[in-house]
Amino acid sequence: MRDIIDLHTHSLITDGSYSPRDVVKNAYNNNVKVLALTDHDSIGGISEAIEEANKFGIKIINGIEISALYKDGNMIHILGYGMNIYDKVFLKAYEKMRKAREATMENVLNILKEKYNLDIDIDVLREKKLDSFISRHDIHKYIIDNNISNNSKYIWNTYLDPIPYEKNELIPIDEAISTIVNSGGLAFLAHYNNKTTGLGKYNKNEIENHIEYLKSLGLSGVERYYPTFTEEDEEFLDYITSKYNLLSSGGTDYHGEYRKNNDIGIGDGSFYVEFDKIKFIKDNIFM
Repeated sequence: MRDIIDLHTHSLITDGSYSPRDVVKNAYNNNVKVLALTDHDSIGGISEAIEEANKFGIKIINGIEISALYKDGNMIHILGYGMNIYDKVFLKAYEKMRKAREATMENVLNILKEKYNLDIDIDVLREKKLDSFISRHDIHKYIIDNNISNNSKYIWNTYLDPIPYEKNELIPIDEAISTIVNSGGLAFLAHYNNKTTGLGKYNKNEIENHIEYLKSLGLSGVERYYPTFTEEDEEFLDYITSKYNLLSSGGTDYHGEYRKNNDIGIGDGSFYVEFDKIKFIKDNIFM
């Protein structure tokens, strides 16, 4: 079997179905040698992942997927790799965002009760939380655990994503990138063509202009390898990375059982990212 890497994975700390420990075990079973746990706006599972990875000889790279506030109120996802998660500047921005999200939870729960007659006790969320602060991910887990719905995508599309984020709940794009880079990490644009968390609502010329702008803010690279990318997507990203001297990253966007036919490291079985495709891995940065 070939040695592979996966730099885009999620655990039940946010919206994956497996614990960080089991994410690592599943990675080992699929011969993943380098893994980044990139939970949404959370570093809460990294320590557990590292502890488990040490048992299997897997290298864990500190990771996060930040929901960043972009132009015109849009949101884009920025993958961070290799940050010092104990850096004071990083923690200041991180905790400001997490505290803001926890502070709005009462309002989110009130909206869910009024609109969907979904009555959730915030104290139950606090009791069951897996991260330092409660957030919409705890609601997502509550809905699944209580058999209200087992469709993760439906839960986000129907209940959670339509509720607007309030002040400080999203880190502004310039701060998201600079916080990652200034704490020793690399910042990458995730799934560039996603219409809600990427640049998919724009045409190719506009996307190029946006990526050039993000590069001016300090963007390190783009997610070049992704299970649903077409040949056209890959050709466009090859053009972008070459023209703007950007690095490439890649991963499955693994969510465990919540995204069927998308296994860690291998996607549907035909996808994989090899060491020599990712320069900052090949050059032993963060290794």
